[in-house]
Amino acid sequence: MAKNTIEKISTPKAKLAWVNISGEGKENLSGKTKYVATAIVPADCQAVQAIKAFWDANKPAGFKSEPKSESVPKGYKSIGIYPHKVDSGRTDEDGDKIYEVVDDLVELRFSTDTTFPDGKPKVIQIYNSKNRKVSLPEGTQIGNDSVGCISGAMSIYTTEKAGKILDAGVTLYLNAIQILKLKEYEADAGFEAHDEEDGWTGDEGWTGETEASVEPEAKVKL
Repeated sequence: MAKNTIEKISTPKAKLAWVNISGEGKENLSGKTKYVATAIVPADCQAVQAIKAFWDANKPAGFKSEPKSESVPKGYKSIGIYPHKVDSGRTDEDGDKIYEVVDDLVELRFSTDTTFPDGKPKVIQIYNSKNRKVSLPEGTQIGNDSVGCISGAMSIYTTEKAGKILDAGVTLYLNAIQILKLKEYEADAGFEAHDEEDGWTGDEGWTGETEASVEPEAKVKL
């Protein structure tokens, strides 16, 4: 394997998911903050084939990648390619959602540090459908089901102990995102709709209790 081998990579038009490219980013399992973005792509697309070819050409000699569990296809988790799972609409005996793997789609998960080694903040470039560099309006976040392309780079990583390679794979670095269709992220507050008589909708103003209709508190006689 050639050390520090890095190759550029870009995805085809894809559904985007879990995009976090501003502020403090997203904290990973090691407690380090990262900017992240996922592209959901066909399992046989050129980008997937490029990642597999890059791994085959640069993986450490003698290293064998084994699946972490039966639900993860061999080699997928370690090279930045993950199975794509969707809500089946069913729940298990504990009430948790059951997810099913979509065989013809996979997820390419990109990430990068939020700052450069010298401490300067890193900026993920955004391009529009005309391939022009743009800026998102302040406060706007890219939500799931947005459509676009991700550009980045791939590199081999290794985890070693006492000269022995314990783990290795491909890291997909995030550089830029092209937005073809933007679906803004909206946080779910967890409320349900209620069919209340004279309930407030915000369309025609407050129709329920007003300040004038509230009975004043009885004054306490001293």
